[in-house]
Amino acid sequence: MRMRLWPRKAGLLRAYPDLRGTLFIVTYGRSGSTLLQNLLMTIPGCTIRGENLNLLEGLWRAERRAVEVRQGFAHLGRHPTQPWFGVEHIRPEAFGAALVEAFVAQVLAPPPDARWFGFKEIRYSQVGDDLEAYLDFIRARFPNAHFIFNTRRGEAVAASRWWRKRKTADVLAMVAAMDARFARYAAAHPDCCFETRYEAFTAEPEVLRPLFERLGERFDPAAIRAVLERRLTH
Repeated sequence: MRMRLWPRKAGLLRAYPDLRGTLFIVTYGRSGSTLLQNLLMTIPGCTIRGENLNLLEGLWRAERRAVEVRQGFAHLGRHPTQPWFGVEHIRPEAFGAALVEAFVAQVLAPPPDARWFGFKEIRYSQVGDDLEAYLDFIRARFPNAHFIFNTRRGEAVAASRWWRKRKTADVLAMVAAMDARFARYAAAHPDCCFETRYEAFTAEPEVLRPLFERLGERFDPAAIRAVLERRLTH
């Protein structure tokens, strides 16, 4: 697969010459995302890292702030006597690309021969109304980015000890709201989104085969079965 060297992504493609694309598991806590992460890593050369407190969101917001500064104050910074001196030299896109490259190198740290890399995160509900814009940023910054929206029955999520400090009604409302937002985004971007359901792929792993085929990768039933039989540590 040859990917066009968009300026925003060229640095990553140079650093990882075997890269076919990037994968992001988008979900909430106790949806089965760790299991899904390991199932995806049955793909040869695929490294999906775990959670990072949604660190990437902060980098996206930093780039947005750079855009706001450049667009809003460039006319007030052309002379040393002005309070925004030098602001016209800010390069938001180059800044954002550099932040993403540092994130990949220093946070995700995929192997140099990675064919796919990415991470799973459960804190997207904290992004609020900016979720769609944040996902658009990821699509723009990462080569051949794919989102896997993983969901689970709300009652099972709420029953987890991880949510013990939240009211059950609040957890159920969060799950319903996020499931709806995931579905809307996937419907708007069907070429780069795939929806998975914990109850479905644990009952019948074959439901994941279309995802592997979408990525152009072999679905290995034996490797999938081995992951499902392995006990998680949490």
